[in-house]
Amino acid sequence: MKKFILLSLAGLVAISLLACSRTSSTGQDKKELVFGGSAMPYGILFNEAIKPMLEQQGYHIKTLNFSSLDVNNTAINDGTVDFNLDQHTAYLTVYNRDKDTHLYPLVHIPTIPAAFYSDKYRSFTQAPKGATVLIPNDVSNTARALRTLSEANLIQLSPDVDPLLASAKDIISNPRQLRIKEMDSVIIPRSLPDTDFAFASGGIAYQSKMDPAKIVLREHVTPDMEMVVTINEKNKNTNWAKDLKAAYESVQFNRFMREHDANKQWILPQYF
Repeated sequence: MKKFILLSLAGLVAISLLACSRTSSTGQDKKELVFGGSAMPYGILFNEAIKPMLEQQGYHIKTLNFSSLDVNNTAINDGTVDFNLDQHTAYLTVYNRDKDTHLYPLVHIPTIPAAFYSDKYRSFTQAPKGATVLIPNDVSNTARALRTLSEANLIQLSPDVDPLLASAKDIISNPRQLRIKEMDSVIIPRSLPDTDFAFASGGIAYQSKMDPAKIVLREHVTPDMEMVVTINEKNKNTNWAKDLKAAYESVQFNRFMREHDANKQWILPQYF
């Protein structure tokens, strides 16, 4: 599959560059779409399977690559970019709340599960009490990691907590005395050799080439943790959004995934 070339986008320089390519995001019948790409596997899957279907319908897809999901989302909110593929609905919901944005989950897409990895152990039970566990520091993925630990009975969360917003302060039982530390998700993969366990999303693990053989605990992917096509909410009824959604839900894409997922790496949405 094709590899992306990442562009370094930051601050006002990024916004000014993006402004030069602003599209008419509310156009019902427009055929030129701007995709906010990244190094995640979801963009690669789009280029291999979905983009050709859209091009057959007369669409022209321009890709702007981002190294920051925050900048990518800002570009969708202000109309510079039409869609991206790098977040699940739990993250999107929290992002809208915190940033006062209007991002919308158009359709769920195949997802690589998050997991705990270890260079030292094959399971949590092999590690001594007090093992160090690295988890992401953004709200939705913090909760995601804690929920995975809770479902494995390694910790217990307060029964009153919203599972999508759980934090370390909501842990009411920690029998293995796990030392849970939060950090930026992109730093976690290279910190793996220096810790006992580390939690990484499927996209981060793919991008960082983390070894699947080092997985000790995989998350159960609930619908709110499935990746989605993200657009600006005002565009949800446009023809291009409907065609993009239909491409993912098509028999052709279903067949593509069945043929290219021999290792069962992907969790498939309910419509499959």
